[in-house]
Amino acid sequence: MAYKKINKEFCLSDDSVNVYGYRLLTSGLMLDRFKPAIGFLMHDRESGIAVRWEDIRTEGGKVFAKPVVNTTKFPNLYQEIEDGFYAAASVGHIVAIELTDDPKYKLEGQTGPTVTKWFPRECSIVDIPGNYNAIAKLYDDKDNVLRDLSDNFSLKHKDNMEEKVLKVADLKLPGTTADLSIDQINAKIGDLAARAEKADKLEKELADLKAAGNKKEVDAILEKGMADKKLTKELADKLGKDYEGNPSGLKMLVDAMQPQTTIADKLGDAKVPSQYEGKTWHDLYCSGELEVIKTKYPEYYEQLKQNR
Repeated sequence: MAYKKINKEFCLSDDSVNVYGYRLLTSGLMLDRFKPAIGFLMHDRESGIAVRWEDIRTEGGKVFAKPVVNTTKFPNLYQEIEDGFYAAASVGHIVAIELTDDPKYKLEGQTGPTVTKWFPRECSIVDIPGNYNAIAKLYDDKDNVLRDLSDNFSLKHKDNMEEKVLKVADLKLPGTTADLSIDQINAKIGDLAARAEKADKLEKELADLKAAGNKKEVDAILEKGMADKKLTKELADKLGKDYEGNPSGLKMLVDAMQPQTTIADKLGDAKVPSQYEGKTWHDLYCSGELEVIKTKYPEYYEQLKQNR
């Protein structure tokens, strides 16, 4: 396997509040558990490991490291990083060992908890800083997604939040259990079971309505993002899946983006071959089409060079 180290430091994480309202304390990073220190490209695990991180260090509340690129699987990635097309890192699959809602740790604008002890399972190379892909979720050390935080800081997991426990006291039967007949107990249990079933149906209807509302809101945000030239169709489709249940997080991300300028925008009224309309210099570079343009459309290629 071929690999190549880049002598350029990336900031993997810092103490600031992220776009999801919580923050990771650099002082709580458990570097000994970030092994192997690997990363993917855009958090896409299916495509394989893109980098491993070396020279990891902390300074001023930030975590820095240098990437060693897997040039066998990603032959273009080294040069794309050197050329600045991928200029950011994003920690993913964050395992939160300890977290707190103590006000003394809160910063302005922070709505979520402060993670005081944690480590990532990977740290990806990404194009847009801010970690729009993976930082939304926190996990415990058994890989359960964290749902919320109780007063005594014990973690409740999504898997057991809906667990139902039937207690004798919940039956609220007259007298003591010694005074009750089997028929009375069975009748009360049947009544409770029917009510629980109805509650489950109402809960599902509520969840469906909420999902439908979220989808409309997400679609509207993505349409506006494309109209404002902040998103390509491909990126909008990806964000639509990643943020299907989090329209507020999506809005914060899209609002922070700058409009993209395509080659056609830069060339104004100059004639653009139809197959290249809407593509950026980066798009053409990554797809290898620049060499074709240079050969077949030399005048257009010169315009591209001047306007990139």
